[in-house]
Order: sequence, then C-alpha cells, then structure tokens
Amino acid sequence: MIEERWGFGGHFGAPNKEVKMSVSRSVEWGALLGMRKVETVEQMPDEYRDVMLKLLGALASTEFASVEQHQPWINQGPTAEDRYIQAQIAADEAHQGFIDCRLLRQFGPDGAAMADDLLTKKMGDHMIDAFNVPFESWVDTVTFCFTMDHVAWYHLRAMENSSFAPWAREMTSMVHEEKFHASFGTRRVRDLVTDPDYARRCRAGKDEVQAAVDKWYPKALDTFGRSQSKFSDLAVMYGIRRWGNAELRAMYQADIDEQIRKIGLTVPPEDRGRKIL
Repeated sequence: MIEERWGFGGHFGAPNKEVKMSVSRSVEWGALLGMRKVETVEQMPDEYRDVMLKLLGALASTEFASVEQHQPWINQGPTAEDRYIQAQIAADEAHQGFIDCRLLRQFGPDGAAMADDLLTKKMGDHMIDAFNVPFESWVDTVTFCFTMDHVAWYHLRAMENSSFAPWAREMTSMVHEEKFHASFGTRRVRDLVTDPDYARRCRAGKDEVQAAVDKWYPKALDTFGRSQSKFSDLAVMYGIRRWGNAELRAMYQADIDEQIRKIGLTVPPEDRGRKIL
C-alpha cells in the first residue's frame, strides 16, 4: 500500500508529506478489488493482457525516444551540475525502457517483437508525437523536463500499486526518478526567468522560456490520450491504473498551470495546437 501520498499543493518537487511506498498483495481498486494481484502473464484474462501489453509498449516507447532527444544535449548545459543531471536523466530513461522491455518479453512472442521493434525506432517513428520533436536549445531541453517529465510523473503515479504486481514494484523507483527529472526542469525554468546570472549563462530569458512552454504545453496535454477511451476505462477497471485519461490530464493541468503562473509565465490556451482531445 501507499502509506503517504504525494501532495498536490505547493511547489512541484516538494511533496507535502514524506512518501513511504510499499506494494500491497491485493488489488486496491476496480473490478478485481480485494483479489490477489497478478504476478505472471499466465494469470491474466485475455482482455487484461491486451491492456497491459499496450500500456507497457506505449510507456517503453517514450523512454527510448526521450533518450534520443536528450542525448545531443548531455554535454551542452551551462553548468557542471546541468551536464551531470542531463546525463543522469538520459541514464534513468534508458534504465526504465529496459525494465519495460524485460516485462514485455514475459508476454511471449508478441511482447518480445514489440520490445525488439522499440530498440530500433528513430525520431519520426515514435508512437507519441511529442517524442518525435528534437530539442532546439538548452531552454527547450529544460522546459521539456518541466512539462513532459511532469506528465511522466503523473502517468507513473497512476500505476503505483497497480494490480500487475511486477509493474507495481517497478513504480517504487520509477516514480521517484521522474519526479527528479521534472523537479530539475522546474528549477531551471524558474532560474531562467528569475536568476539573471543563469539567464546570462544560457543566453536566454523569459521570452525564450515562454516560447518553449507554448511549444510543449499542448504536446503534454495530448500525451494523456483521448478523454473518451475504452482502453483507459479498462485500465482503471482492472486496477492497472488508478485514474483514466481525462481525470489524469485534469490533475496534471491544474498542477502545471499553477507552476507556470508562479514562475511568472502565461499559461497557453488549452485548445491551441492540440491534436488529441
């Protein structure tokens, strides 16, 4: 069980309570409430298996695609700390992707084929549009962390204590890694707006950050998928995810909008540049 939940209020990256995460042995929500969690693919009903396989494939695709986006910028940050953290983020994303692939291979030939395919894809071929977009500058890079890694944090939080026990156990580390990535982005976006020395090092400032937020904000909202989604509903029903697409997007949007305003930036119109509603 999750003994303490992340707080939503206040500065992103500073939880209201300490989190002490452990994984329960029983399903905690949905149609399987109270039953023992699923430990192996062989225990899965066909529909459950299909939902879990699709979800794992989508998540794995974002990890390797994110590494591809970050890689050119690993040694480009204006400070030694930036360069170190950028390398750590890329390593974390690769690590998460390989965990996903290991789980995919447990699904048999179709899962193994999916994992093999993900390892060969290049920018332009990735499943989710936001991960086919290269970073254009250091400002672009940290704003991606601020917006898109914040998205990843919400997606993974929704699967804390998932009914698929091996996946739930992986969340105990993945959730914290994504929080670290998003917190770094938040801090550096704020520094670009409020710290003249850091802005000078980056040769950029508030206008460039606002342009980057305008670029990534609609892509972040689209990443949650369609509001009306049978797949999303099934994932919640089977206890794989705690929240559906629309609810998860609304939670994210309330949080990120508040952070954008606190930094002194303007929240883009929520329907501008959107492809998935």
